[in-house]
Amino acid sequence: MSLRRKSCDACFKGRRKCDLGYPTCATCRKTRKTCHYVYPPIHQTRGLGGPTTAQTVCSSTSSITTTSASSVTELLEALDSFTPDSLFDAGAISGFFGQYTQLPENRATSSPGQSIFENLQSSMSLPDTPHAPPNIHIFLGSLGEVQPIESSAPAWEWVIDKLKSYPREFAQRTETIFLHRELYRETLPQPIRAAYGVSSTHCLVSETNREMLFRVIDSEVHELLKPSHETELLPELARLQAFVFYQTVRFFHGNIEQRVTAEQQQGLVMTMALKLLARSQAEIGDNEAGNWRTWILAESIRRTVIVVYFIYGINSVFRDGICVGLHTLVKLPLSTTISSWDSESNHLNHLRTGTTIPYETFLSHWLASTPRKLDPFEKLLLVPCQGLDTVELYDSAV
Repeated sequence: MSLRRKSCDACFKGRRKCDLGYPTCATCRKTRKTCHYVYPPIHQTRGLGGPTTAQTVCSSTSSITTTSASSVTELLEALDSFTPDSLFDAGAISGFFGQYTQLPENRATSSPGQSIFENLQSSMSLPDTPHAPPNIHIFLGSLGEVQPIESSAPAWEWVIDKLKSYPREFAQRTETIFLHRELYRETLPQPIRAAYGVSSTHCLVSETNREMLFRVIDSEVHELLKPSHETELLPELARLQAFVFYQTVRFFHGNIEQRVTAEQQQGLVMTMALKLLARSQAEIGDNEAGNWRTWILAESIRRTVIVVYFIYGINSVFRDGICVGLHTLVKLPLSTTISSWDSESNHLNHLRTGTTIPYETFLSHWLASTPRKLDPFEKLLLVPCQGLDTVELYDSAV
């Protein structure tokens, strides 16, 4: 008989009976305490009557096919009451980069020229009305040991190169994959004017003007942090997109001090992104289906939020070996009519314009479409999860 202590630290100190649930026992789940075992149980199961990590992940994958405004609002409310440590789940984090490589049971072929998103319309059922908001645990997962993210170095390098190129791309082309060329055609908010100036200066940065560049960024971020009284979506989107450019320069082109400053503003920027997404879903609703410019606004918000989570997620992978905000990232909505981004006529021809699916649903179905030339946004979504070689093979097999 082994004399090693089996109960977790919290139950041992409190002299309570431990059910040996792993990675979190029932008592620690109930009291929201960190559950740590000196000697992890041999049978890694959850507490009596509690769902396993795998069951939680499966339920989150199968029960959600659309993302509604109420679900995002519910997530915001949940985030206010949870600590950062509660955003990580061992099974979901390790599974995110491995569980989406299997083909769906009902494979569907696609026509040349169709994007992965548009093929989903024929390979899966999209209900006309959204499901009821999922339980909070689906978003946040269970407390427990954080497992490292595993992916190939070329994939991470490729994603970083793409993210760090957006300020230069904005300065040179006045657009990026998340900032549409028509977005500020009629009005140019001050945050975007300032971000364009910073992005242009960034293209000419040298040892002599580097300090001035980051002083300007610090000043502009200070302005963005002031309370906003804007009632329209476009100015709020401009503020968030300006943050994206500034944080990108800080993370990928700044020194340690600049990166620490960007990390300190992580919670603020992520919350700002989710609130804007919830507003857009509530205020725009079905209106994006009938107007291309309205769809561009809604899609720009969706893509900007995705990029925000990518920037902070990639930084956390290299800093700590985990992906911060992963549970939120996989639930973020993606448009199923991505080709509308480049063509108003495509927008008008789509019957399901305005339909969105969670990011995780897109990842689990991407192999169902015929290999084709990928849209740049599609490729950004796929590379960190599927690997650069796999995605490029798919991209070139036409």
